[in-house]
Amino acid sequence: MLICSKITVVDDNADHLTGIKECLNELKLDCHTKLYEDEHIDDWQMLPGTRVLFLDQNLTGHANFGIDNEQVLDRIVEVIKKLICPNSGPYALILWAENPDVESLKPRLFERFRDENSQLLPVYFSMLKKSRYIDIPAKPERRSVREPERLKQDILDEINRIPQLQALLLWEKDVSEAVDAVLRSIVDLVPAAKRASNGFADEVGKILYRLSQAGAGVNRAECNPRDAISRILLPMLADRLARQCADEKQQSNWKAALTPPRDDERVPSVLSDRAKLNSAIHLSFQNAEISATELGAVIDVSPAVYEQLVTRYLGLTDQQLKETFGVDDHEWSDCKLRLVKIGASCDNAQPKPGPLSYLLAIEWLFANDDGSRNRDKKHLHKKRKAAQGSEWSTPILFFSSDENHNNPGMLTVFRNLVVSVPEDETKEWSVVYRLREELISNITLEYARFISRPGIISLPP
Repeated sequence: MLICSKITVVDDNADHLTGIKECLNELKLDCHTKLYEDEHIDDWQMLPGTRVLFLDQNLTGHANFGIDNEQVLDRIVEVIKKLICPNSGPYALILWAENPDVESLKPRLFERFRDENSQLLPVYFSMLKKSRYIDIPAKPERRSVREPERLKQDILDEINRIPQLQALLLWEKDVSEAVDAVLRSIVDLVPAAKRASNGFADEVGKILYRLSQAGAGVNRAECNPRDAISRILLPMLADRLARQCADEKQQSNWKAALTPPRDDERVPSVLSDRAKLNSAIHLSFQNAEISATELGAVIDVSPAVYEQLVTRYLGLTDQQLKETFGVDDHEWSDCKLRLVKIGASCDNAQPKPGPLSYLLAIEWLFANDDGSRNRDKKHLHKKRKAAQGSEWSTPILFFSSDENHNNPGMLTVFRNLVVSVPEDETKEWSVVYRLREELISNITLEYARFISRPGIISLPP
């Protein structure tokens, strides 16, 4: 419930931990310290949100980097795996030692953290010499802290060396400030006359109840208050964030973080990058948390679902589906049938009794990874055109969060193939991912336009 510290310090010397913590305290920078001991590290837990990890180079008094490399490296890897949460975003590793050797450490960590463990790698490596900022060894008769302002400036200088990390941290700071403003605006809804009392918290609770009513409906405030209140607060947060004005220096930092693509980049690489970016923007792969009734949910049409819906409700056969999509038997093997939950956003926020609407869709991969035409699969390419006027296709996407994905492709939705089913029939359906708001709103609008297009009856001239 409470947010973790952004700075984590690991050392096997308690005096050194105390010294750097005192130093950071003087800078009003909160940090979490961990004393490294072989017998206690198994009890450590991940620290989500760590942005800077100060790590002592030699986490044992019996081994030194440069001499006992593998033993020292094992401990460093162990610490990173224990503390760094792979889903928490970027962090910088600052090697904290008397004689730090970060250039020798980097290739070894690159070797250790491959494939699925690559999320544990820092986006930036740096080093600081301990004795510049704390006394080595600490002496009881004098303060252990040396020049805290120098430490602060050196940390900032090191982070500023990589503008991409700096920009992401600036954005995180802006979001945090926007969150503060939104929370403040919620509390400010309590009348001033009711704040100086023991009932202040209850008054905030009444405001939250009304917000939940606004998001879910008058009689549904207690059904799912977190989702209902989030529907109200997220637009407020986006507006606050958009209204924050970056000064000239921040604008310069953001521009420095951008790396334009090279002219000599190969087309497959560019297409893959585009598909990755589109998927990150438009798809959510948190399947376990997505209900088949949720707006934008994309359902796997299993054999049971196929029999239940496609054959019974739509009255289509395999051959008719292939003809509708315009592919042959060989190409059909690279296609997957899906259902996409559509509807008005207000109906999703405040569900009402009645059947749910789904559009039939086909998820298909390009025959070549660069999206070009293929003689054997002539229809599966990025410039494919809709033949019947009822198709709508997404941008180029990857349909898996797995790094070892297949070729990029598209999801093609058929605006004329809609099924309405009772909610009970969806309970066993499997969700493969969810289309985020921009795409599903577009699909819903396209469907509404398609079914409401006017027809003109006239005799031929």
